[in-house]
Amino acid sequence: MAELDNIPQTQTVELAQVKLDDSTFEKIKELNARVQSLLLEVGSIYIRRKEMEAEILRMADVLETHESEIKSSNIKLNDMASEIDDTYPQARINIADGTVQYQPGAPTRKQQQAEQAQQQNGASDFKVVKD
Repeated sequence: MAELDNIPQTQTVELAQVKLDDSTFEKIKELNARVQSLLLEVGSIYIRRKEMEAEILRMADVLETHESEIKSSNIKLNDMASEIDDTYPQARINIADGTVQYQPGAPTRKQQQAEQAQQQNGASDFKVVKD
């Protein structure tokens, strides 16, 4: 009997085939086409989003670099303005033609800042004398 267990057994499955009615078949085709179209659009959006994210990262790097350069340039400009003010007190520089308007004999900005700091610290030219 053990020999009977080794005999392959076959099963048959009966399949039937019918044609769907035209309206149902058209609806299925339309929906399938819509799904395919949406999948293509989603794929395109996904790719574009990835490209935009990469662009945003590149722009953030450029912004950071430019901000750093702006700070550095402003420090240099302030240093140059201070040097110019030492020579030309209260200077106004015309960037278009390179001329300087200034007040000869006027205190420099550094001198004005020192005077203001002295006034804020309560220092004055008056001394209190006790008898």
